[in-house]
Amino acid sequence: MDQTNLLTAVQQYSRQQHEPAWLLALREKAVAVYARLPLPKFEKINYADWPLEDFTRPTEQVSAEPSTDLGAGQQFYSVGDTTMQLSLPTEAIEQGVILSDLRSAIQTHGDLVQHYLMQKALQLGDDKLTALNTALMTNGFFLYVPANVVLKAPIEITQYVDSRRSQNFFNHSLVIAAENSRVQVIQRLKTLGAGATAAHLLVEVIAEADATVDFAGIDALSVNTTAYLNRRGGLGPDARLNWELAEMNAGRVVADFDTELKGRGSEAQVKTIAIATGQQTQGIDTRVTNYGQKTTANIIQRGIILDAAALIFNGIGHIVKGAHGAKADQENRLLMLSSKARGDADPILLIDENDVEAGHAASVGRVDEQQMTYLLSRGIPKPVAERLVIRGFLAGVITELRSQRLRTELNSLIERRLTDEH
Repeated sequence: MDQTNLLTAVQQYSRQQHEPAWLLALREKAVAVYARLPLPKFEKINYADWPLEDFTRPTEQVSAEPSTDLGAGQQFYSVGDTTMQLSLPTEAIEQGVILSDLRSAIQTHGDLVQHYLMQKALQLGDDKLTALNTALMTNGFFLYVPANVVLKAPIEITQYVDSRRSQNFFNHSLVIAAENSRVQVIQRLKTLGAGATAAHLLVEVIAEADATVDFAGIDALSVNTTAYLNRRGGLGPDARLNWELAEMNAGRVVADFDTELKGRGSEAQVKTIAIATGQQTQGIDTRVTNYGQKTTANIIQRGIILDAAALIFNGIGHIVKGAHGAKADQENRLLMLSSKARGDADPILLIDENDVEAGHAASVGRVDEQQMTYLLSRGIPKPVAERLVIRGFLAGVITELRSQRLRTELNSLIERRLTDEH
């Protein structure tokens, strides 16, 4: 589809959805910049021939109701563009918390959406895939936590890419924590069906002054789902954003996990675990940019590579000019369990100010032969011994996760991932 036809299709869809003029203007601007923007750059990964730019005219897709147990216990549960379940505790509703799908939020809370969408955590001119998502987004989830509201129970989100039929999947979600609020979000991404699908999943997280957001992402997309994952954070003064991300996908994935520390004293922690198997390729760029003074950034990434898979970690810490007293640290480590595996851990520090603290560590290695020999000599089968070594390698990150239930769930998912029971 050329740019003229894309613009016409976007305009028709927006009018069919009765979208406000400001959103149509945003989509039109995204179409205008799409052609001239570059693709996001992932070092040592050539994904130009992946079907991430293959798309058809945007339409509202209605998914047939799958098994109801897929969304059990979730506050928000969707399949494709269709919201299957939406609920909030009475206490949260009484405090003014808003949870809805993005399409409904645009109609009922348009001023809020307009104020934050592509304004605080993400800019339209960042790259080609972000512009394409903005032009073609059809749904997602919307969460707003008002000032001074502290939610004790997590908001649990499950979103299924519906690969049972051929369709676009451009998902865009928005999390807003107003001043001095606190919220924990658990987002699970999965695939329903066995068809080949390309998916764009973008989340913007905005934490205003003194707010705290704990965001856990558990991604388990299927082998036939090629995905672009984009999670962005924008922080105000003294805000805190804790990312805990598990990349258990079986298909090809490129992921941008970027956070901007804009307010003085803001803090971001990013902990990522990834496993790559088979012929899979996963490329993960994790960037934290210190704009404000006295800001703190910490990146920890652990990856496991088996078979002939490839896994690339790019960690970027950037302290800009004027960010006096900023701190930026990162640690990227990969463990390979096959001679055919390919792994790279690339730590990058960009320091444009003097009175700051920054450091990094990186390693790419194979299983310790002495460890394996010891375990095998005790009669432990090799596959079991390898999983024990992997668990030990990942334990330092998993044990620091805030939720015991999340730790248990992740351990079970890792076990299934390593035994090909996904």
